[in-house]
This record gives sequence, C-alpha cells and structure tokens, in this order.
Amino acid sequence: MRTRTIAAIIVIVIIAIAAVGGIFLYTLQAPQIEGVSVRSVDNVSRSNFTVTFVVKLYNPNVVGVTVNSLTYNLLLAESGKVLSTGTSGESVVPARGSVEIPIKATISFSSMISAAGQAIFTQSLKMDISGVVNVHALVTDVNVPFNQTFDAYPYVKDVLSNVA
Repeated sequence: MRTRTIAAIIVIVIIAIAAVGGIFLYTLQAPQIEGVSVRSVDNVSRSNFTVTFVVKLYNPNVVGVTVNSLTYNLLLAESGKVLSTGTSGESVVPARGSVEIPIKATISFSSMISAAGQAIFTQSLKMDISGVVNVHALVTDVNVPFNQTFDAYPYVKDVLSNVA
C-alpha cells in the first residue's frame, strides 16, 4: 500500500512539472524591436562616411534570450540601391529587459554619386535600414524583422556639395 501511495505521488509530481513546463513554453513570446535609430554619423570625408545605428530589442519573457546574429541592408530609399550590408555578433537580452545592438556601416560617396545631385537639390537623402535579428529563445530560433527610414542629408550636406 505504501509503495502505491509513493508511486502515485511521484506520478502526480511528474504530471504537475510537465504541465507547468508546457504552460511556460506556451507563454514564451517573440522578442520585439523597440526602435531603430541613428546614433551618429562620423568620419565624414570626401570619399565616405560612417553611420552608427542602434537596434533596441526587448525581451518580454521571464528568461533571458541570446541574439545569434543581426543581418542588415542599408539602401538608398528612392532607388533601392544597396549601400552597405553586414552582420553583427552575439549578445544576451535579459529577462524582461532590453539591449541596444550597434551597427556600424561605412558608406562610400561613389556608391551614391547619382543621388548626390538630387540630394543637394531636394535637401534630402533618404536611406532605409532593414534587417533581421535572429534570437535563440530557450528551445527555438526566432527571426525578428526591423525597418527604419532616415534622412542622412543633415549629416553630410557640406561634403555632398563638394562631391556632386
């Protein structure tokens, strides 16, 4: 009799643990992009400039997640011409926390010479940065896309007039 009681208790505990684990896995949510912003435009010269972006990723879960990679494309908004592509490495997003993932892109003025004249005329140089953050969330990988348009003209207008 005592053996049956112990066996029943063990079975109930195992079922309870499995149920709680199942509920936990079911409630996992994909991380979310809180924003993409231009942190700085530096090293502006006659040949190129460097743009530093920050992708802010929020983890709504009660366990931390690992960012496997971030892949991006930086394009001229009007023509869709690719100015820069790249990846960023690993980082960890704490439980119910955020992390800022920096992206540095060096852009050659020669790659956008056709847009330089138009930019001076319109006083606008729209660029799009888009990409995917690949996150490992406990038992699976999740892709979280992002996209942001910004105007680079205020940062590079003085040099653009000499390049065009």
